[in-house]
Amino acid sequence: MEGQIGIMFASLFQFLGLTSKPKTVQTVSQKAMTSHKIEKKKIPVSKLCKGMTVVELDRPWTDLPVIFQEITIKTDKEVKMLRKYCQHVYIDHHSYITIYAQQLLDKKRKPIYIKPDLTPKQTSASLREELPRAKNVFDKSHKHINDLMRAVQRDSKIDIESSKQLVSSCVDSILSDETAMFWLSKIKNKDEYTSEHCLRVGILSIAFGKYLQLPRKELELLGLCGILHDVGKMKVPQHILNKEGSLTQAEYQIVKEHTVIGYVFLRNHGGIDEQVCTAAYNHHERMNGLGYPRKVSPELLSDFDRIIAIVDSYDAMISDRCYRKGIPPSRALSRLYKVQGSLYDSYLIKQFIQMVGVYPVGSLVELSNGQVGIVLSVNENSKLEPVIELVTDTNKKRIKPIAIDLTKHPHDEQGKPLRISKTLADSEVYFDLESFIHGIKDGI
Repeated sequence: MEGQIGIMFASLFQFLGLTSKPKTVQTVSQKAMTSHKIEKKKIPVSKLCKGMTVVELDRPWTDLPVIFQEITIKTDKEVKMLRKYCQHVYIDHHSYITIYAQQLLDKKRKPIYIKPDLTPKQTSASLREELPRAKNVFDKSHKHINDLMRAVQRDSKIDIESSKQLVSSCVDSILSDETAMFWLSKIKNKDEYTSEHCLRVGILSIAFGKYLQLPRKELELLGLCGILHDVGKMKVPQHILNKEGSLTQAEYQIVKEHTVIGYVFLRNHGGIDEQVCTAAYNHHERMNGLGYPRKVSPELLSDFDRIIAIVDSYDAMISDRCYRKGIPPSRALSRLYKVQGSLYDSYLIKQFIQMVGVYPVGSLVELSNGQVGIVLSVNENSKLEPVIELVTDTNKKRIKPIAIDLTKHPHDEQGKPLRISKTLADSEVYFDLESFIHGIKDGI
């Protein structure tokens, strides 16, 4: 298995034009110890879980309703109590290693989500079966996020319970078949960038969480982080957000304030998990400590903060903005890989690239004969040869979709092997994508 993964990464990095070899990810081995010297580790309270021993706080122990100045967490209630009073704590590093090792073992033994092995025809059929439900959820989520953003502009209460319900429905769809949501997220309106971007970040974050084998509750929390991470932008003057030219230094400083504004709004709202608030605060912080707004060190960034930072940047790069066109997914992945470690979490970047592949599900590609296709699914053992739904003929005119598996080495009408010649940005598609998706949903 490790050999196959190494070969897969080698071909993937070669395609992206990257010469650096990925570092081997070291696993944690659990050792039996009867006694140990306490080594303190500073972590955000969002990473606390049962089994950890807290030995120091970011405030006096007397501020908390506890008897002793040390606590080994045994219940969810104790986790919530610490999250209520603290931003970060210091734990006994040995307890952290023990918990982390057990989590790795559990994930290795019991994968929560197993991808079915489907033929191209079955993959296409699964998409058509899920698309009507996904379209209903997507449309409701789109409307809800637009309403939510307007409420933030007015300083009104947001309907957080509806947000949670819609995120739960998105999780249902993605666990069934994420392709449908990926395809629907290709429908974009440049005048609604912020709200649509938040929805896409929520969808892709859930899918990434699924790939990382996170439990359902964490998928829902991660999705909520995604759809609310940019609410602070609704307080940024629209003429700055929609400016077609370069921002002045003063304007850029105003834009950067959206992280603080979003955090304060969500925190003051009440009833919103602290992790959702900190994701809004930290999604522009970076691993080298040079992000904004606080230039915090990486140990204060939770896994959710790091995931949202990656997905937020990826979607921003592949989307059209008022001041530039989006770039193809393959180029965005290449940029992310080159700054892993300095800007983004190295392990999560590698996992993200491994999940989306060179040709992410829902991305557009042009084949060697000029036909355009949309990626249906990624072949795990052959990332450069996905399953594709052909949507145009060689003259770029729409056709009834045909699903093909490039690992089967199909040929065109002239008998030449069909292969992907290049990836396409969304703006390079010359047919009505929304109309096409509606046609797929209706079986056309």
